[in-house]
Amino acid sequence: MSCKLIKVLEVGNYPPPMCGWAMQTKLVTEELRRRGHLCQVLKINEKRQLKDPAYIDVQSGWDFLYKMLRHAVKGYRINVHVNGHSKKGYLLALCGLTIAKLAFRPALLTFHGGLSQLYFPRRDVRHLRWAFALLFRVADAIACDSIEIKRAIESYGIAEQRITPIATFSHQYVQFTAVALPPGVEDFLSQHSPVFFCYVAFRPEYRLDLLREGMRQFRESYPRAGFLWLGFTSRELLQVEEFVAAWPSAERELVLLLGNLSHDEFLTLLSRCCACLRTPACDGVSASVLESLALGVPVVASENGRRPAGVLCYEETDPADMSSKLLYVTVDDER
Repeated sequence: MSCKLIKVLEVGNYPPPMCGWAMQTKLVTEELRRRGHLCQVLKINEKRQLKDPAYIDVQSGWDFLYKMLRHAVKGYRINVHVNGHSKKGYLLALCGLTIAKLAFRPALLTFHGGLSQLYFPRRDVRHLRWAFALLFRVADAIACDSIEIKRAIESYGIAEQRITPIATFSHQYVQFTAVALPPGVEDFLSQHSPVFFCYVAFRPEYRLDLLREGMRQFRESYPRAGFLWLGFTSRELLQVEEFVAAWPSAERELVLLLGNLSHDEFLTLLSRCCACLRTPACDGVSASVLESLALGVPVVASENGRRPAGVLCYEETDPADMSSKLLYVTVDDER
């Protein structure tokens, strides 16, 4: 008995390791294709204008609308990925879902992130509540990261049967081939100990000023400590380089700034670090946290009430508490 062919257009960040949901998009796309279905990815994040056979490029806003409509008319189901942190992401998601509905195609929404996002859930700002209620109502079905997020979406008046919490992590996330790292990274690893892995972005929710202070306090106990800051887009990397350039030289020596790495490089580097340090409290089920735990790498993270078992949490706004937790995992690692 053959399975009916379906066609799906995934709209979101791609390829990984831009973020955890880029990895999810990649795995979903590969699985649909393995099962014989047609699945394309419309890339909306950094470098979306570059043409590549791995995805569909986007040259402009009009090009985005045209390609969405073209695929909807061809019978593609539209699955839009979004979180509660980006105005542009929200508008793209709403446009994509609306086009799907106008073309009488399934309008699917995958909602990422946790319960402390900039625009979600917000009971204190009426127009934000209205905006996300509209987005959720336009979608025929919604997937989210956890039961807690499902309940928050239900509070917008959305029927529970339309929302499905789906775990965004599987063993495929930690399948990798160890690779040689660039000489500059190897030099940093050889000159610093312990070294901490920090997957961050140049955005307020990542609290880079607080991270800097926590690092400074930790260095008082471990002068040779090192912190890898990675995951920046090209634009963010320039911004964070300017940010760090203003520090005293002793502090600058603590940090190695990296952009995005390939999946193999990302996990090779993670596996060689003393611990993973996760600063944002607004995340949902963070892929980097789960990857670290699966690889046996300790995790120190800001407390958000939803960290998985095995994570050592610190008070989100307390750099001294962050430093003390880093000391704890370091001493434990040395035993």
